[in-house]
Amino acid sequence: MKGKVGLPGNYFVLNTGDKIPAIGLGTWQSGGDLCVQAVKTALSVGYRHIDCAHLYGNEVEVGEALAEAFKGSLKREDVFLTSKLYCTMNSLNKIENYVRVSLKNLGVSYLDLYLMHWPDSSAFGDATDPPSKSGSEYRQFLNRLKKAWKAMEGLVELGLVRAIGVSNFSVEQIKQLLKFAKIVPAVNQVELHPFWRQDELVKLCQLKGIHVSAHTPLGVPASNPGPSDSSSGGEDEPGTPRISFRRSRSVHGPMLKLSTVEQIADRHRKTPEQVILRWGLQRGTSVLPCSLKPDRIRKNIDIFSWSLTDDEWNRLNHIEPQVCLFGNSPLNTLSESGFVSEGGCGPLQAVHEMEDDMESNA
Repeated sequence: MKGKVGLPGNYFVLNTGDKIPAIGLGTWQSGGDLCVQAVKTALSVGYRHIDCAHLYGNEVEVGEALAEAFKGSLKREDVFLTSKLYCTMNSLNKIENYVRVSLKNLGVSYLDLYLMHWPDSSAFGDATDPPSKSGSEYRQFLNRLKKAWKAMEGLVELGLVRAIGVSNFSVEQIKQLLKFAKIVPAVNQVELHPFWRQDELVKLCQLKGIHVSAHTPLGVPASNPGPSDSSSGGEDEPGTPRISFRRSRSVHGPMLKLSTVEQIADRHRKTPEQVILRWGLQRGTSVLPCSLKPDRIRKNIDIFSWSLTDDEWNRLNHIEPQVCLFGNSPLNTLSESGFVSEGGCGPLQAVHEMEDDMESNA
């Protein structure tokens, strides 16, 4: 397997010396009892990384599942917990407050990893967007980034988090951050899958000792902004936005219907999802698939006892075109916020529809 991994092959070693599990459960777009059950299922079948974010609005539900798990054989140190910072321009001095909110909602005393959710503290942003063409605006961005990162470094000193990192940062943004960072980011969590490999970004991060985690490694369900599925009653900061979506059909895009992927899956007697996740693992990246379906959660973790051949690896590394889900590609129909908009028909939209997680678990 490519990348620096543990002997069992089920974790990677961060630049802090800590181990990050090679697969984790993503919790984006889950909420309420379904979120609680998904986390409980994941922990019961061997997942040891739960990826959260304050913006997901479900950290109370994740905390409920963790509390129940910790009553059994699992201990806090057995589970790697990630959360993410959302910070506005006017709240850079409240970053410590934000992490304490997440800690309270999750019911834990520390986080294993805390990420800046987006490069720009004033908006959701997108890792595929180039820096502002305006020199003054770009300087303002760098100034905000410096202040935010300094505050993030302070969280490590306080013992509230074990490691800090970033999410959705591009090559240029990583380079800029490294110019002033006293603590090198442990992780850059970005969109990665065979249709959006981001080879240059992955190479740079690995060269600099920054582990890369893949969110949306299987694509995303076709979703659009709407009422939140979360019933979280957790503590919040006034005016904090939410990434809330009505969950639609679970659509993983043409990756799972591609003949190359199907042929490899048939050869190994695995699912297309397992093939894609195994590709990410062999690339040296951890993967964070999201699901609410117990059977799919169980199957997604079955990626350690087999491997792709060199030929299969190369075939998956040459899938074209390269198109991201969240960027401004002309091939995607996106909302102004950069998310797939209602009625969008980009290349990672539905080729076929799988069973809806919500309906099958209701």
